[in-house]
Amino acid sequence: MVVLVHEFGHFIIAVLTGIRVKTFSIGFGKRLFGFRRGETDYCFSLVPLGGYCRFYGEETFKNALDKDMDSIPVYRGEFYAAAPWKRTLVSLAGPCANIVFAVLIFTLIAWIGYQYQYSEPRIILLSDFMDGVWPADEAGLQSGDRIAEVDGEAIESFEDLRRRLILRPGESIPLSVERGGQPQRVSITPRLDKENGIAVIGVLNWTDPVISQVQPGSAADKAGFQPGDRISAVNGVPVYHAAGFYKSIEAARSPLAVDFIREGRQLSTLLSPAGESPPGLDFVRLTGRSQQRNFFASLSQGAAETWNVLRVTVKGIRMMFMGIRLRNAVSGPIRLITFTGETVMSGFQFGFGPGMLKTFELMAFISVSLAFLNLLPIPVLDGGQIVLFVVEIIRRRSLTPHVIYRYQFIGFIIVVIMAIAAAMGDLLYFRAQ
Repeated sequence: MVVLVHEFGHFIIAVLTGIRVKTFSIGFGKRLFGFRRGETDYCFSLVPLGGYCRFYGEETFKNALDKDMDSIPVYRGEFYAAAPWKRTLVSLAGPCANIVFAVLIFTLIAWIGYQYQYSEPRIILLSDFMDGVWPADEAGLQSGDRIAEVDGEAIESFEDLRRRLILRPGESIPLSVERGGQPQRVSITPRLDKENGIAVIGVLNWTDPVISQVQPGSAADKAGFQPGDRISAVNGVPVYHAAGFYKSIEAARSPLAVDFIREGRQLSTLLSPAGESPPGLDFVRLTGRSQQRNFFASLSQGAAETWNVLRVTVKGIRMMFMGIRLRNAVSGPIRLITFTGETVMSGFQFGFGPGMLKTFELMAFISVSLAFLNLLPIPVLDGGQIVLFVVEIIRRRSLTPHVIYRYQFIGFIIVVIMAIAAAMGDLLYFRAQ
């Protein structure tokens, strides 16, 4: 969908600037069916992934190259016959269409409103479960602390905390912390996790061990657990949070004595996880509702969200050059499809509404990322083409076919190298799983 939006942007501006469009296809490969209107073939093609927009003039360029001409012949309405500024607008139109598409998606989400689940920004130190000193330990944080502000801005959830730190390795970030009802102020410096390609501080989210649902036929179901039960101990060891419960049953080889509270009564049962992790139960998360906004406030929110995604994309590109392992630095189509499916399905686990929300948010994120990547000054990408056209504007004359060909060939080699790196990243990633 986002590729189709991108190509539609090229198409619209080409038509408005008088550049003739030869083919506008939904999908790639062999043409299946379609119709012709004027000089343009509108069609559906075999491979239903994105689409493409082809202009008149590509054959003219190839002929000029084959005949070793010094310039590309000019024919009315062809791409290379158009003024460089018109070609620049056409190249910019694709990324701009992706940005507008993302703004519209985020605007629609903000306008309609949505319900979401979240964890409060209360933390558990990772050092409670494994050896090592993490940034959270160095900053003096303690398990049970509630993070109220990051860099002077209030946060509502653990997801907010993670989102504000994940792309800021090496930065000293002030935090406002609530501990035992008393405010504390600390500074923390996230550390780059080269294995996963993100900044970490060494904390987990605190979730109270209150069961929200039990999977039928699971170990938890057989043990007699019900929604609303609060787990209090495993084999006599107190349990204060969900992470503590999972740690207690980790690698259990025999039934575990689990104490829990149901409607004020202290009860006990035997749990036999039999290798299940988790053992067929979920714990309660908080539920929130987005703020209701009018259309113009929603539009402002949509633009702000798009800008934030663009900032995240730029920071993500920068972190690729900070020593991250190859398998985590770049993702190929296989991992992208896998990640997309997992993200969407994780939303639908909580209902149709959350599932659709995840789907559209992911679509907007990919759309912004596609816009940014296409604007990189790499030959054959839109950004590389724009560089070429700007050079023509400065020189006040067209480049020769051979110069354009060599420029595009360099871009082709760069893209091939990137594709190989992405494929290797996928291979290494899945081998490591």
